Formats: sequence, structure tokens, C-alpha cells
Amino acid sequence: MLPVLEKYRAIIPDYKITVFEEAGSSFRLRAIVFLIDGSELHVRETLIGGEKRKYACHWQSGDGHLVMRRDNAPDWDVETFPHHKHVGEQSIVTPSYGRTLEQVLEVIAQRV
Repeated sequence: MLPVLEKYRAIIPDYKITVFEEAGSSFRLRAIVFLIDGSELHVRETLIGGEKRKYACHWQSGDGHLVMRRDNAPDWDVETFPHHKHVGEQSIVTPSYGRTLEQVLEVIAQRV
């Protein structure tokens, strides 16, 4: 994660890792990435047994409103199931092809 954050240092003045736990081939990460426009990217990633990956990248404006969230919770029927994104509102769901932190930051870099 740190090399990816460093790559996007131009739009990331700071970040805070709030949770990092590792046990064998499993880990859990929670972080807040602070962006130059005052918005925040909340990152959650869990790897279970080195195979099952659960993730969410929640980008919110400085006043806490959802800009975009990409995740793989199996709760929406889209062509990229279970990967999907919410844009502007929780109820607006579309397919998601960006599944890594780097892909999400690339989108954000084009918009901030």
C-alpha cells in the first residue's frame, strides 16, 4: 500500500493507518487517505487465508458526502458481480472494473 500512496503523493498530503493486523497469510487493513481537495478516501482491505479478498474504497467529500465507493460486498446484481461502485449516493450502483487502490487513486487523481 505504501508504494501506491507514494506514487500519488501529488494528491495525498497525508494518510493515517488506523488498523493493521497480520496473521499468517491473512491480514486486515484500515486507513484514511487525506486528499489535496479536503476529501478523504477510507480504505478497508481484508485478505483471508491468502485467497479471499474483501475490500472497500470509500471516497467522501470534506463534508462527509459520498463521492464514490468501490467494494466487493455481494449485495448488488451487476455484470461485474460482486465488484461494484456507488456514485454520489448509496442507491446509485454501477459495474466496477477498478478493484485495486491504485486504480481508485488513478480515478481520483483525474478528478481532484
